[in-house]
Amino acid sequence: MSDFMEDYALWRGSPFPRLRRGGNRLRAGENLALIHGDLALADEHVTQVIPFVDEGVFKPSRGDVMGLLEEIISRLERFGEGATTEEREVVEAHYQYAVMLHRIYGEFLRMGAP
Repeated sequence: MSDFMEDYALWRGSPFPRLRRGGNRLRAGENLALIHGDLALADEHVTQVIPFVDEGVFKPSRGDVMGLLEEIISRLERFGEGATTEEREVVEAHYQYAVMLHRIYGEFLRMGAP
């Protein structure tokens, strides 16, 4: 469980990725903004892990969180291919956050399964 707890602590201490670099909002188009919103939704679903860690309550989200995260990761990979250097930094931050959520939620499902 130590790897899970390390990932959990990292997630809880990490800021949510931003659509800004410095004071400038990236003009990467609607796609990155939509991915950002979907990642926020996935992050909300992953909060189901908190009661599991704090109180041992296993109550997974009703949605397909793993599928959503896999879709987000795939979209970020495609989006990053044509991105500028500045955009790539933001895409990479979103990608790393999505991968972290995928790892945490996958382990949560594995540990809580009967």
